[in-house]
Order: sequence, then structure tokens, then C-alpha cells
Amino acid sequence: MIENTIKLFTIFLLTAVLFVGSAFAQDMDELAKLLAEAQEPFLKGEYEKAIKIYDEMLKIYPTDSKIFELKGVALSNLRLESTLAMQPQQNVSPRDQSNLNKLSILEFYKALEINPKSVLALNGIGLGFGNFGEYSEAERYFKKSLEIEADNQVTQNYLISLEKLKKKYSLSIFENPTKKPDFLQKLDERTIPYWVKNNAGWWSDDKISDVDFITGIEYLIKNKIINLSSQNINKENSSGVIPSWIKNNAGWWSAGKIPDEDFLSGIKYLIENSIIKVNAQTDSELVQKELERKAWNFEQYLKNIQNDIKNQNRYVENINPSQYVVIKYWKDYQKWNLKQFLGKSDIFPDRNVWVDPETDRYVIEYQVYINEQPAGLPIDHVSSLENSFNIWEEVEYDTTDGKKAVVTFDTTNLKAEANVWVTWVVRNLGEGVLGHANLGKGVVEVAIGSYGCDGGFQLFDADTVELIMTHELGHSLGLGHSDNPDKIMYPTISNLDYAYCLLN
Repeated sequence: MIENTIKLFTIFLLTAVLFVGSAFAQDMDELAKLLAEAQEPFLKGEYEKAIKIYDEMLKIYPTDSKIFELKGVALSNLRLESTLAMQPQQNVSPRDQSNLNKLSILEFYKALEINPKSVLALNGIGLGFGNFGEYSEAERYFKKSLEIEADNQVTQNYLISLEKLKKKYSLSIFENPTKKPDFLQKLDERTIPYWVKNNAGWWSDDKISDVDFITGIEYLIKNKIINLSSQNINKENSSGVIPSWIKNNAGWWSAGKIPDEDFLSGIKYLIENSIIKVNAQTDSELVQKELERKAWNFEQYLKNIQNDIKNQNRYVENINPSQYVVIKYWKDYQKWNLKQFLGKSDIFPDRNVWVDPETDRYVIEYQVYINEQPAGLPIDHVSSLENSFNIWEEVEYDTTDGKKAVVTFDTTNLKAEANVWVTWVVRNLGEGVLGHANLGKGVVEVAIGSYGCDGGFQLFDADTVELIMTHELGHSLGLGHSDNPDKIMYPTISNLDYAYCLLN
């Protein structure tokens, strides 16, 4: 007996690579243990529990940018409340969303101070400023992110969402940003001082000592022009002697024959492998103290924003549409939830089947009713549904009597005459389940997002939803699962992409 409801499963995998500890195996073991402890509650939306673990990790690795990033994401999602908080049947105590947003921005700021090229931190801090109505500042961070990773789809989506808000509301809410302190008037360029390059040239010509050259390198580390975690350094086989060939590279760099990025990445590699010896541990301590000082000043700026929001009665709309789609979905739950019809394929009319006299093939005609999308959904999945139709219409099928068959899809506005009802689902369908479908005819449910990225609900991108839809439509035609991973009817999707998830 064939099961009436077919489930499409996927595997959600969060891999957090933390660039920490290497000198002591016990540190690595402890870090791995803490990370594993944090991952489980994080993916369940139990962010407060995960944050406590991240705080313990930061006591051991106080200048690790990746830990700050994960804590920032947890705080950002805690602002939207946990996964269960989105379910109307759950009683969840209210939280200070403004304060949570401030704390999230602070963590991303710390991560960015340690690693200025962190796309995740740039997107996170941009999202945070957007949640405060500081849209011009949010835009600046997103654009900085695209300078580093031009094809980052999440960043691009945030910018699109930002532009929509500008068009939706009066420009006045964008023209009164909170005044920034002098140290934040622009993102730190972290340019290489002329004297460091000059020193490299003199060193290559043996005009200054190794110590003088290393002083310049330590300056670059201290000012995060070279991003280095001191705990990463391999202290074994450290002779303290700089190979002579490095001088040639230093001379070429000073003369402009080698790009800054190439030379500095090479120096970073040499330091982390102890070919060049620097006082990185001292630098780490200095970084921590400097980080605390800058974070305190930055927090005062954020507090000023909070005060301006209250005084100006500033209206703020979250630039991540995922939140609003969930809220609107649950307000009119029955409109999109059709699971009560999943086991009732008998209530749907039979498909019209006839033989084409010209081709001697069966033509199986489907009438499809398409449920409207949840309000506020920024991605048009209805139009992309046509692509899924086309895929199956181009296939020629075998039948039991030897004839070939083709299918056609036409849409209808009447449920009563539809062989298939298509609906869009926000609710959790079950662990890893992305869709449901009756075999042959009936309801097709397609998830437009899930909780698998970071524990909070996030929308899928258009391609992912189209893939799920095509798969589930295959079931509505009567097709089962394939054991070929390259086929659309394979039961597992490995390439899920989210439209707004920071950890995408």
C-alpha cells in the first residue's frame, strides 16, 4: 500500500569554524565541547541558553571574531523571539527588543573590529541599524559587505528590502539619523602607513635591523591591518630567524611590485607558522582591552539612537521580511493551512485524460488552484510556479498499456474544479520536512522557509522554493522517490539557500 502523503526530507547542517586554540589539545577539546553544547539550543531557537555558552567560550578566547558573530546572530534572533514564540499556542514572556537589538549590534561590532572583512558581521550590524531605523547607516554597511563579496545574495536582498522601505514611507524618517561620534564618521580604512612600507624597503637593503622591520609588522597586527589570532600561532619549530628570501618580497612590496593584499597574506601565513616571530600574545591582550574601550564608546552611540527613537517617535520596520510573513501567516492560519485535506484525495475531481489522435499519446489535463501567498512575502513564487509546470510538461511518461503520456497544467480560480490545490506553508511541517503532496491528485504544500538555518524562521530564496515545488508536483502526478541524487524526485535536498539568513 502506498502512503498517501509523501514527505520531502532535507538535512540541515550548521558548521561553525572557529579560528581558535592550537597550542594545547585540551583547549581544542574544550572549545569543541562548548561549541557542540551551543549548537543544539541555537538551532532549537533556545538562544538564551546558547548565549550563556558563547560567553563561557569568550572567557577562554576573548578575541575570537567567530564567537562574537554567533553570539550576535543569537541575540538578533532572540529579538524576534525563539522559534516556539512564533507559534500562537506558546506562552512566551515579552522581551525588550530594542535592548536585544543594541546588544546584537555590539557583538557584530566587536567581530568587525577583530576581522574587518567579516561579511557576516557587516550584514549583522547593517541589519541591526536597519532595525533602529538608521537606514542610511544600514545601507553603508551592506555596501561595504558587497565590496568584499559582490555576489552575496543575502546582502543584496537586504539592500532591496531597504530600498522598498524608502519608497514605502516618508523620507523624513531617513533624514534625521542620530549624529555619529567622530570616531564613527566613516568605517576605519585601516590603511598601511607609509613608514611601514618604507621600513620594508630599508630592511630589504639591510639598512635597518630585523627588530625594526618586526616593529612595523606588529603595528599592522595591532591595528588589525593584518588580522591574526595569537592562539592560532604554531609555536613549534620557531627559530626566530627570518629567511633571507622574505627580504626580496619586502623590497618588491615597498617598490609597489607586489600588491598589499598578497604581501600581507603571506606575512600572516609566515607568522602563524612561526617563520616570522612576533609578540602576538601581547597583541592579543592589547586587542582585548582596546576592543572593550571601543565597544563602550560604540554602545553610547547606540544608546543615543534609542533615545532619539523615543523622542522622535520614530517608526521602525524590520528590513528582514521573514518576521512579518510569519506574523501575518499565524493571524490567518486557516487561509494557508490545508493539511486537513491531505488525506482526502477522494474529494478532488479526477483528471481529464484523452488520447491525442496525432501522436497516439495520452494527454493528462490538470486543473490547478493556486492559493495566494502570505501577505508581505517579498518573493513571487506564484509566477515561478509556471517553471515547475513546464518541467513536467516537457516529459514523456510510460503507461501500463504501452502508450506514452504527457501532462498539461491549467490554472483555475475555483477549488471545486481543481485536481490540485497548491498552497504556501510557513508552519513547521516536521523536522527536515519541506513539503507534502497527495499522490495523483490533491493538496500540494510547499514550505517557503524554515527554521533550519539559525533556529529562527527565515525565507528560502526563489530557486529553493521552485525546487521544492517541482518535486512535490511530481508526487501530485503520481511519481515516487528516485534513488538517483541527480534527479528532481530524490528525497533529499542538499543545496538549500535562504534569502535573509545571516548564516546562509
